[in-house]
Amino acid sequence: MRTAIFSILILFSMLHPAVAQTLTSSNVQINWQVENRFRLFASQKDFQAHERAWKQYLIHVENQHLGDDETRRMIASTAVIGSEHVLNDRYIPFTRILRRNYDWKGWAAGMLDRLCWDPKSRTHAACGGVDAYVVPRSHRVKLWLTALQADTLYSEYNCDWRVNDSAPETAPCDEPVSLDIPWPTGATVSVAVQGEQGISTDLQVKDLLIAGLGDSFASGEGNPDVPVAFSEEGRFRNLYPRRAVNDNSGSARWMDETCHRSLYGHQLRAALQIAIENPHSAVTFLGYSCSGASVDEGIIGPQEHVEYESRNGQVTAVTGSTKDTQMRWLLRELCLSRPEQENDFWVCPGNQYRRKVDLLFLSVGGNDIGFSSLVAWATLRDNMTSKLAKYFGATVSPGKFAENMKENLPGDYGRLAKAIELAVPLTDPQLGFDPSRVILTAYPDILEDETGQVCPAGEEGEDEDLYPANQSLDVWSSWLVVTPKRLTSTHDQLAALHKRMGELAEDHGWRFAGRAYEDRPFRGHGFCARNSAAGNDPAEQLMMPCVGKSERPTATCTQSWSGKQRDWRPYNPAKENYPYALRQRWVRTFNDAYLAVNQKVITRDGFIDANASESVFVETTGAMHPSAEGHAAMADAILLDARKEVRRLLGQDEP
Repeated sequence: MRTAIFSILILFSMLHPAVAQTLTSSNVQINWQVENRFRLFASQKDFQAHERAWKQYLIHVENQHLGDDETRRMIASTAVIGSEHVLNDRYIPFTRILRRNYDWKGWAAGMLDRLCWDPKSRTHAACGGVDAYVVPRSHRVKLWLTALQADTLYSEYNCDWRVNDSAPETAPCDEPVSLDIPWPTGATVSVAVQGEQGISTDLQVKDLLIAGLGDSFASGEGNPDVPVAFSEEGRFRNLYPRRAVNDNSGSARWMDETCHRSLYGHQLRAALQIAIENPHSAVTFLGYSCSGASVDEGIIGPQEHVEYESRNGQVTAVTGSTKDTQMRWLLRELCLSRPEQENDFWVCPGNQYRRKVDLLFLSVGGNDIGFSSLVAWATLRDNMTSKLAKYFGATVSPGKFAENMKENLPGDYGRLAKAIELAVPLTDPQLGFDPSRVILTAYPDILEDETGQVCPAGEEGEDEDLYPANQSLDVWSSWLVVTPKRLTSTHDQLAALHKRMGELAEDHGWRFAGRAYEDRPFRGHGFCARNSAAGNDPAEQLMMPCVGKSERPTATCTQSWSGKQRDWRPYNPAKENYPYALRQRWVRTFNDAYLAVNQKVITRDGFIDANASESVFVETTGAMHPSAEGHAAMADAILLDARKEVRRLLGQDEP
């Protein structure tokens, strides 16, 4: 009898085997990453485009078959510019095969209207309001399973995913799911095959708040999100390119028009790369850098902007109100109450902040001591009028520049350090206010040619157009010239400024991202640099396109009154103008600025005031500033100094 019962039990167990648990912590692992890790982008696909570009660049680096240490160094020092090359290369990246569908406007043009920045209110209010942007309620996270054992089979099952005790999200076990993880508390995420007990893990997204303050070298000046387009038939002075739409609607477009702030600015690119490299984190970026800003006029107080307007024949620079300062813009979004002024410094009453700032990127100092005026001294002909000198802010000799550096810059940085400590919550639980979270960026060396030497030039009046430096400003050769002695003197002052900025940053406890100068990333990429092997590439041309004649190809065009239509040379600006194509020079020349920004003075009715535009020379706004490649290189330089602090903030171990 017992034998029969035992046999029946064996037969029953064979027909109905005991069900083993399908998912256990020993056979599968829960993986996850934040989907849109750069929260300024309202669209996840825009972030993913940059993430894919970075991964494509990593593949290229791996294919170089370098040693492990050299590979790591290359990736760390060229991550952003590598991604830039993938995104904006006119050729299939890392080949010489032209793309069929290259967008000459650059990658930012398609993303400009999909940001959490509201250009009308000039706040980060476009994604549900300022509070929702500054203080995220949750982050969308992608989760998926990977097998830890080769014989683990779960593809034929459906899985239930839960966040804490919420209703389950059901999906095939071998497919990813997207769930919202509360911030800052995080959540327990569990997953189980339906009808079984599953596994779980605790998830907490680290969200870094990074702010950016500064001048034109931070804002992206010279690199509008949407560059200007030109007409094939219309011509300026019967010679040179004219806008395709010659009214305000044909102007270049910016993320912030008044400040000439764009997605190409190096502060934004550095913050974006931090988001790309840290899949379990997100970055909330608050950028306020503004072209023309200095410490007192721009960051702490109001400034005159680079945009001009014409009213009843009077041309004036757009000027902000007393509240139109970068420090107040930051507090307006960071402070729960209305910012107030105390002894000329902006503060948040009662220190009632929405949240703390993790890092503050800073780029300032050049305008405080007359950098643009030094450029004027180096480029204006001796016989130029005072009106031209006034446009450049009057000329400043190297001696005066050095005096300003010694006498004025320490006080300017001192006031800025006080303003930051009073207004910006850069606090550490143990240290209190932590000035080391301020990262001051060095200015790059923009005056070198492709060999890494100071741009060569001839003496004034001696076949000037034979030199690339002069070819880069040929349209304005009647009032601009570069000579070797003045370029060398200016170059020496850039070196002195770098040294002084480093000393002052140390005095105030700031980090100095000096690699933008010290590591010489712009070596071979200054405003006069050119790739002679690609001399026919329109992007490598230094001359302004024109339809006139000249004695030789490098000479400025001369007007023809015959009325006969001639071909454009050296290229057609309506079809072959590539402001964001890769090139040897990483600095916008005067000609480049005309072909990318082409700023005009606009009347209150939205029309162009051509005479006013010429009188204040706004067509060259953006000259002698980094190109998109240059900003990417500067972002890489910041990251070499910022990554260690980022790892500390994210609680990561040293690699």
